Amino acid sequence: MRCEPVIAAMLISTFMAAVEVTVISTAMPTIVAKLGGFSLFSWAFGAYLLTQAVVTPLYGRLADSFGRKRVYLVSAGLFLVGSLLCGCAWSMASLIVFRAVQGIGGGGLAPLASIIIGDVSAPPERPRMMGYVSGIWGISAIIGPLLGAFFVHSLGWPFVFWVNLPIGLIAMAMVARFLHEPPRTDRHQPIDLPGAALLVLGIGVIMLVLVQIETLTAAGIAGLLALGFLALLAFAWRERRMTDPLLAAHLLRRRMLLVANVSAMLCGSLLLGSASFLPTWVQGVAGGDALLAGVVLGVLCVCWTFTAMVLGRYLARIRFRPVAISGAIVLVVGVFGLLSIAPGQTVLWLSICCVAIGAGLGTQSLVFTVAVQSGVARADRGRAMGLFFFSRLLGQALGTAAFGGVLNRGLALAAPGSHDIVRELVCNGRRAALARPDLDRLIGTLAGALHSVFVLATLIAVGALIVTFFVPPQEQLGHEH
Repeated sequence: MRCEPVIAAMLISTFMAAVEVTVISTAMPTIVAKLGGFSLFSWAFGAYLLTQAVVTPLYGRLADSFGRKRVYLVSAGLFLVGSLLCGCAWSMASLIVFRAVQGIGGGGLAPLASIIIGDVSAPPERPRMMGYVSGIWGISAIIGPLLGAFFVHSLGWPFVFWVNLPIGLIAMAMVARFLHEPPRTDRHQPIDLPGAALLVLGIGVIMLVLVQIETLTAAGIAGLLALGFLALLAFAWRERRMTDPLLAAHLLRRRMLLVANVSAMLCGSLLLGSASFLPTWVQGVAGGDALLAGVVLGVLCVCWTFTAMVLGRYLARIRFRPVAISGAIVLVVGVFGLLSIAPGQTVLWLSICCVAIGAGLGTQSLVFTVAVQSGVARADRGRAMGLFFFSRLLGQALGTAAFGGVLNRGLALAAPGSHDIVRELVCNGRRAALARPDLDRLIGTLAGALHSVFVLATLIAVGALIVTFFVPPQEQLGHEH
């Protein structure tokens, strides 16, 4: 098997997943302006993330049982079908349904890329390889917003989804041609689909409460939370009785893997909080367009990439704990800076904050990914990476729901019935038609609600910093355990 084309295919696949984030994040305010339904804004991300989170451990299991190649091809194929359907959406509700389909396929892209790279790379080379993977995020951060702005202003918003189609087909063709695996002789273990359904129900109901908390009664909130936690308890009970559980929770007995998964959950929520709501500030509060929002988000991703690529050259020779703590401190500083932005400011300060946020998230993502790759044997790598990416996606899903709930509640308290405020502020024609006092009032309302989002993000960043102090001091990356 030739390793170079396989790694190239995984980088292309990562580019596809990365462009998906940068293109859609900057285009979502425009999509909301076209389709309406701002109260469902978070579900356009949440439905994708929820299905991603639940199927990610399934893909890890399937990759260990059926082989990396065929499972990757199924994952990429489903993702492309979902992308095609998303571009055909006629309302926010239909977009949410198609995003769920897209998430079922997309749940395998990132973990399978990491698993396959871990298989074909020697342990000392993995930090450098993962640095290249992170580098792809920087390239996509530059190209993605430009593509998003181009599609929104010329070809139309559906192309922010359809751009995945040619990229995905190229990656699939390369994997089909160059990835060769030895025949598998072990018996395939059954997949716990009822357990997956319980997990979807539990997480989905909790997300529903977080997003729609201002529209629910106290009795409704209590009932839904009880249903969600009962479903999760039933899932945990079922997992303990299964000989081959859906989530490889026994791996969390290792302190390093436990810390890595908790950090992935917290940093995942921060990543989607930034990607989802920073463009809303740029376009809704600052009055910028989709391109400017993409540039601000691109600063975050480029700094993520630069940090990861530099660290990737040295991680095999340095201790893990001081790097993780340093990255978390930088992350806290960047997120804390968001608390000081106000209407009327230029996006320069916001961009400076994104520099620190990107560097912090890049450090955390790279070192914990490599730690999980090197912390288990090849036979368990699929499950370990599946659990790791599940934790990250779970954090993204719950974080997006929590941020969306905070934003919706802030808008409801400040101006009841103003959930289409983004539609008024992002659409140039509607914004220009507003009288100055009305415009200032709407901007102030949206800015106040987003400030509450940034407060929550700061608390999560502090939690990510605290977690790094539990990293075992003797851990060193780039060495197989």
